Amino acid sequence: MEMKDIIAKVNYYSALAKKRTLTDEETIERQKYRTLYLEQFKSQVRGHLDKVKVVDEKGNEVKLNKKEIKLS
Repeated sequence: MEMKDIIAKVNYYSALAKKRTLTDEETIERQKYRTLYLEQFKSQVRGHLDKVKVVDEKGNEVKLNKKEIKLS
């Protein structure tokens, strides 16, 4: 599922929740789309960070240490 579709679903359930109380099924669906959104967002950020290189004091390109990057 594309990110724009996921965002549309999240926004739909958020608007619906402002108008009335969500049913149990709707609450579960909303949480499913929120989780999916966060997973894809984190994946995109990690993908961008994997391509980033840092230049050290000597001018050498160094990849970022994945252990230092936390996206929890």
